[in-house]
Amino acid sequence: MARQRCEPARECRREYKNKNLFQNRCPGNGKAGAGGPGKSTGIRPEKEKPGSLHTFLSSSYLRTMFCKRATYLAFLLAMSVFLSGCAYQKEYNKVYNQGTVEEKYDFAVRAYDKQDYRKSIILFEELLPLFRGKDALEGILYNLAYAYFYDKDYFMSAYYFRLLSRQFPNGSHVEQATYMSAYCKALESPDYRLDQTATKEAIKQLQLYINYYPDSRRAEEAGRLIGEMRQKLAMKAFHIAGMYYKRNLYNAAAISYRNFLKDYPESPDREEAMYLMIKSGYLYAKNSIRAMQPERYRKVLDDYELFLRMYSGSKYREEIEAFVEEARKHA
Repeated sequence: MARQRCEPARECRREYKNKNLFQNRCPGNGKAGAGGPGKSTGIRPEKEKPGSLHTFLSSSYLRTMFCKRATYLAFLLAMSVFLSGCAYQKEYNKVYNQGTVEEKYDFAVRAYDKQDYRKSIILFEELLPLFRGKDALEGILYNLAYAYFYDKDYFMSAYYFRLLSRQFPNGSHVEQATYMSAYCKALESPDYRLDQTATKEAIKQLQLYINYYPDSRRAEEAGRLIGEMRQKLAMKAFHIAGMYYKRNLYNAAAISYRNFLKDYPESPDREEAMYLMIKSGYLYAKNSIRAMQPERYRKVLDDYELFLRMYSGSKYREEIEAFVEEARKHA
């Protein structure tokens, strides 16, 4: 009888173990819990609270709504900018075609303040003839010159700054206009391999500014710009002399290097220029007719004496002395 009562008990325990075995599986990976197969740990996985901030922020719904809202706001901003630009353009067209002198002047100043320099330039240019001989012309020229400057049209900017300084020599902007005219010319200066007319004009105007306003706070800057412009001219002259040398035009090369040394004594290429001048003179004498060689070789010897006094430790000395030794045989 006792054996018959025990069998149902074993079946109950076996059923309870199988039930716990499935209940203790980890939720997400299907593996047995920490208590092992068939053993219950009594610990359930902790769930996030339904109203927690992390749950709220990490929800895909919130992210989707945020993106939609950001896109909508960006669209509204773009539309407002577009409509504002359209209204501004419409107002400009109306003022340009039908506006009075005062309205055009006010809009030109407003466009300048908005950094719309092209519209400002167009209106100021139209107003110029109407203010000839009037005091307001000084302000128009001043604004027009700076509008061209900020629009990076340095040629026209220099023109109007120069016009301002000439028409109003006692005006409140004369010193600034004189400097800006020269500064715009310096900005116009091209690469040293191109024509340097603008560079020479910039040096001339900057030097005039220093002469007129030696105590100005801009005088030091003007001096620095002159140094930069002169260095560019020196590079141009050195480049031209090198072109003559490469084409075997030794006389032209020697003359060009000599002029370079006279015009730009501060150049860092002075030592090399003297070396190339002597070498060009030597090659010119060597390729001359015999009757002209002595005189031309003597010139090489004179240049060598000057070179020796200035650059006795030069890296070119050994090569030059070879030229000199040959020149002494024929001088």
